[in-house]
Amino acid sequence: MLRKFAISIAAITALSHSFSAHGESWFEVEVFIFERQTPSVEKWLDASPPKLANNTVDIITPVISTDITGVAVGLNGCSSTDWASDTTQCNDPKVSNTIATHPSQVPLHVGAASPQSAYLGQGPVLLAQSQGQFNDIIRTISREPYVKGLVHLTWQQNMQSRRAAKPIRIFGGKDFSNTFDYHGLSVKKQADSNTKPTGDYSALGGVFDAPKINPVWELDGSINIYLSHYLYIENNLALRKPTQKMIESAPAAFNEYAALDIEGKKQLAPYLQSIPLIQNRRVKSGELHYFDHPQLGIVMQIRKMAQPTSVKPIDLTGHTPQAQPTPYAG
Repeated sequence: MLRKFAISIAAITALSHSFSAHGESWFEVEVFIFERQTPSVEKWLDASPPKLANNTVDIITPVISTDITGVAVGLNGCSSTDWASDTTQCNDPKVSNTIATHPSQVPLHVGAASPQSAYLGQGPVLLAQSQGQFNDIIRTISREPYVKGLVHLTWQQNMQSRRAAKPIRIFGGKDFSNTFDYHGLSVKKQADSNTKPTGDYSALGGVFDAPKINPVWELDGSINIYLSHYLYIENNLALRKPTQKMIESAPAAFNEYAALDIEGKKQLAPYLQSIPLIQNRRVKSGELHYFDHPQLGIVMQIRKMAQPTSVKPIDLTGHTPQAQPTPYAG
């Protein structure tokens, strides 16, 4: 009886998607980001870390993190369908049911455990490493001096208008959260009750009031790809590097003398600077695109693919079926 009910639900869902299938336009995206470890005369100490939109979709965390909430209370995190329907809930740590542990370093190659392909109505789908096509490109670039690979991944997504598009969260490298917070301040500096950061962080309403964001990745941000007659790529990324900066601090004790020192005192302190890469470019599918920067390089390709024609099947055994990719013909 249960099986017949599930099949009926799947049939109804498939029928509803068949009417909207013509509105979906899926493409395959591959990205390789690397750091240029060469001296630069440009200064970025006053640049802010990337601000992520509420509808940003994270396809990396589910494959590199370990869900420790499910072990304790039997809850599940956000699936790709959840990300597609309500990214605000999935991005909100107070609402999300998931508590995850992260590695101290993101693997260079991020991918699903087995080959994947998209279904109608599904959110962006992270593909397996074997489904990428950048192996030769990565080997060639990695042979250049002073180049360090940060992250490489391939995914499939339904391209939408700029208003409806959902950015893809991109991050890589090491986790700095043991020494710095997301806004670049030293964790030890914040722990000192006699030191209260001001100045550059006033727009945040005070660092102590700002939400804690962990981990603090070496590379962080998002890539938004949308369709408006042509394909467009919006990069909103930042490379984080430890340095030092003059930071204002409040007096150790408040008294009539300290009250005269309204601006506080500046001292040289450890700081995690953000080196931004913010670009918007119109592109063509199939072409290899390179985004240059004094400290970063991005190689991207948006490829045509076979359009999904069915919804994800319901597996009554409790196991998620692994769909085999269909090669694009044409």
